Amino acid sequence: MEKKMLLITSVGLLIGLIVGVALGYLVAPSAENQQGQINELQSQINNLQNQITQKDSQIQTLQEQISELENLIGPIRKGNWNLIETFQGSSGLKTDYYVAGTDLRINWTWVSSIEEYASFGIILYRKGQTVFTEMFFDLQDEGTTFAHNTKTDYYYFDISVANLDQWVVTVEAWIPEQ
Repeated sequence: MEKKMLLITSVGLLIGLIVGVALGYLVAPSAENQQGQINELQSQINNLQNQITQKDSQIQTLQEQISELENLIGPIRKGNWNLIETFQGSSGLKTDYYVAGTDLRINWTWVSSIEEYASFGIILYRKGQTVFTEMFFDLQDEGTTFAHNTKTDYYYFDISVANLDQWVVTVEAWIPEQ
């Protein structure tokens, strides 16, 4: 009985081994199939590396543009007034500039050798519109005023003067902290 059991066990092991090897060959990918999968993975890796290179190039371009903008406008201070532009002259002037925030602070000074006949006014227009956004007239020789809730857009000042020797206007925009 022991010999019979040994024989059945041996035959079972042999059959299991043969069937296992045969199934292993059927399930295992062929060398051609493996090479095809390797080539496909390498192609995917190359595509991803090209995408990374393109993104790196785009990032570098954007960083260069940011640097150029920072050089043009200077550092932006959040939660504070930021200088947009300074205008000066001795006669009237129409100017173009871009508003960076929703609230503007407009500072001015003027000098006249005949103050009793001097006049100074500032009108703020939104580009493409004929109706003024804000109007400030009969302004003293120095002061500050505000234009609130302006939309981010292009604006210009129409600065009206009479009998002035010199005037200076600075425009600042409020940049919120968020």
